[in-house]
Amino acid sequence: MIFDENQISVIKASPGSLLVTAGPGSGKTAVLTQRVIYLNEAYNIPFDKILVITFTKAAASQMKSRFEKEYAGESKVTFCTFHSLFYSIIRDFKSENFLIISQKEKLNILKTVLIDMNLDISRLDLNEILDEISKVKNLDLNADNYVSKSIEPEKFKDMFNYYHDETKARNLIDYDDFVILAEKMFDKNPDFLKKWTDKYVYCLIDEFQDINSKQYDMVKRLFNGKGVFAVGDEDQSIYAFRGSSSDICLKFKKDFAADVLKLETNYRSTKSIVKAGMKLITFNSLRFDKRIVPVKDAKEGEFKIKSFFTYKEEYEELVKEVKDGLYKGKSVAILLRTNNIQDSLQYCLLKYKVPYITEKTSIRIKNNEMIEDVLTYFKIASGENTYNNLLKIANKPNRYISRNFLAECKLNERYNDDHYSYVNLFQCSRRKKYLAINIFKLERNIKELCKLDSFEGLIFIMKVIGYEKYLFEKGIKFETEFEELKALAREFTSKEDFIDYFELIKDEESEVNEQKEDDTTNKVRICTIHASKGREWDEVYIPDVNEGNIPHKKAQSKEETEEERRLFYVAMTRAKEKLWVCYADDIKRNLKPSLFVKELK
Repeated sequence: MIFDENQISVIKASPGSLLVTAGPGSGKTAVLTQRVIYLNEAYNIPFDKILVITFTKAAASQMKSRFEKEYAGESKVTFCTFHSLFYSIIRDFKSENFLIISQKEKLNILKTVLIDMNLDISRLDLNEILDEISKVKNLDLNADNYVSKSIEPEKFKDMFNYYHDETKARNLIDYDDFVILAEKMFDKNPDFLKKWTDKYVYCLIDEFQDINSKQYDMVKRLFNGKGVFAVGDEDQSIYAFRGSSSDICLKFKKDFAADVLKLETNYRSTKSIVKAGMKLITFNSLRFDKRIVPVKDAKEGEFKIKSFFTYKEEYEELVKEVKDGLYKGKSVAILLRTNNIQDSLQYCLLKYKVPYITEKTSIRIKNNEMIEDVLTYFKIASGENTYNNLLKIANKPNRYISRNFLAECKLNERYNDDHYSYVNLFQCSRRKKYLAINIFKLERNIKELCKLDSFEGLIFIMKVIGYEKYLFEKGIKFETEFEELKALAREFTSKEDFIDYFELIKDEESEVNEQKEDDTTNKVRICTIHASKGREWDEVYIPDVNEGNIPHKKAQSKEETEEERRLFYVAMTRAKEKLWVCYADDIKRNLKPSLFVKELK
C-alpha cells in the first residue's frame, strides 16, 4: 500500500505517546498496522511486547489478519479487545472458569426481576434498561442517585441491586464486570499488577473515541510512563450509553504528554459528502478543530436532502433509488436510528421486490390472533366473504354461530364456490330467532365496515362490533398490538393495502430469515447507525431525519444532542459516492424536519 506524507509522518513518529485524530476514510487501520511494523524495525521493540486493542472481536481479528499480510515473518503481537484483555487478567489471577452471561440470559433475568417488582414489562424497553445498567457500571456511578430514563428513577436502584444479586447468585458475570474485577485484583496484589505492567512496553488503541472512563483508567495504570498510540476521532464518539466520552480524547493529550497528529485526507467519500459532513459536525463544541480533504472528484447529485409530505412518499422514492443502485451493481445501505424498520418501508421493499438483509425483522406482532381476526374482518368487507373467513370470526364476539350450522348453510348455497350469502344464512336460521338477529347485525356491521378506511375500520371492529369486549372477556392482553395496528392503519389507509402488507410480510418472512451473507444476489443492507460504524457503502440512504427520531426524542440536553449529531455524522460518512438525507414535513401530522437538516441547508 502507498501512504501519503501525512500518513508516513504518523507511522514514523517517535515511540512516545501519540494521539492521532483520524477522520472518516483516512486509512487509520492501515496506518496503525504499519506503525506496529515500524516500531519493531526502527526501535527494536519486540512484537510480543506490543499490545493492540480495539473494541470488537471482529475488528481485532480483521486487524490481525491485515497485519499478517503486511508482515511476512512470524509475529507475536497481541491483538485483542478490552474485554478479552481484562478477561485474560482475571483468568491469570484466578484459575477457575467464569460463566459469562449471554444477552438472552440478561434479558431473561431482567424480565424475572421486573415481574417480581410488579412492573409491566410490555411497556418497558428492556434493551434500554440493560444499556443503563451497563452505563452505571462503566462510569462507576451510584445506582441510588442515577436518574433513569427507562424506568421510574426511585425504582431503578432496587432493580439494579436485584439484577446484580440474581446474576451473582447464578455465578454469572457480564463484560462490564471484567474491568471492575481486574481492578480489584490489581488492588489486592501489587506484585500481580507489576507482572502485567512489565508484560507490554507499547500499546496501540484503535477507535480510541469509544473508550470509557474505567477502560481509560486501566490503560493509565498499565502504561504509565510508557508509549501509547491512540488513534480515533472524537467526532465519531457514539457510545455514551456504554459510558464512552468524547472528552477522553482531549484528556489523553495532557495525561500522557502526547503529541497530536492528524490524518485529514478522506479516501472514501466524494467532495460534496465530505463537505456536508464537516458542515454538520462543526456545530458540536467538544472537539478538536480539523479539516478533512477529499481525494475523490465531486459528481452531480451525489448528496441530496429530500423532503416529502408523508413517510409513504418518502419510502416509495427511496426504494426506487435503492433498486436502481443495486441494478447498477452498487453496494447500498439504508441506515436507521433504531433497530425497528418502519413497516411501510419494509412494505415498499417487498412491493418493489428489492432484496435486502437486516439484523432484525420489523414485525413485532406477527402470528398474532388479533391481527388475523382484524385482517379477516377486512377481507370479508373487501369481498372475500368465504365460509372459511366467516368461521374464523363468527364468534368473535360470540354470535352463537356453530361450525355445524355453517356446514349446513354451505350445503344449501346455490353456488358451490365457498362464498356465503346472507339470504342463505337467514333461511338456515329461520327456526332460531336469536341466531337470525345476530346474522342480521353481522350483515349490517360488514356493510358499514365496507365504507370505512383502515383506521376507521379498526376502531369500528374494536368498539362497535365488540371485538375489544371479546378480548377482555378472554383475558387477552392487546393494548400494545392495538397501538401498533393503529399506527399501521394510518400508514395503509386502504383496507386492501393493509391486507396486502401483511400478506407480503407473511410470504416473504421465511426468505428474509434465510438470507445468507455470502449470497451472490446484491442486496441492500438495512442496519442501525450504531451497527454501521467502521463500514462503508457506495450509496447510503438515511430516512426519517425528523425531530424525535434524529435527534432521538430522549436527547434533551446539549451533551445528548451533540451525541446525536455525532451519530448522524457517522451515518453520513459511511457513503462513498451517493448520500440521501430524507425526511417528512407535515405540520398537521407533527412531522418536522430535524435540527440537523436545518444545519445542513
